[in-house]
Amino acid sequence: MTSNEHAINLESGRLIKKSTAKYKKLKKLGKVKEIEEEPEKAIEPEPEFNERDLQVKMAELTTDMVANNMKQIIKNQKLSNSEYDILLKKMLYKKLCIDEKPKKVKKTKKGKKKFKIVEPPSSESESSDSD
Repeated sequence: MTSNEHAINLESGRLIKKSTAKYKKLKKLGKVKEIEEEPEKAIEPEPEFNERDLQVKMAELTTDMVANNMKQIIKNQKLSNSEYDILLKKMLYKKLCIDEKPKKVKKTKKGKKKFKIVEPPSSESESSDSD
């Protein structure tokens, strides 16, 4: 079905073939709308994966994360390398996957909140700190 073969019947709003007698009659009465062919939309190619850009972005995120959590990092200086890696991975996971901007809470007509915001439990490394 191409737009060259059909038009819109303004009386009924339906498509009508241009080769029919009904089309020719409605065309004379001005009760037909021609379908304009839309140009094809160009599909944007997906950007290529660039490992360097990913590393730069991860370095920026990690630097921000360390700066924002400096107190916790200083507090956990006695950790081994593997424990320290786990701590940083947890922080990075929290930054990337958990810390999203809170959604606006919609209120019902009575003024009650539809959604309740629940804070996630604190990480294990904070509670298991012993000297």
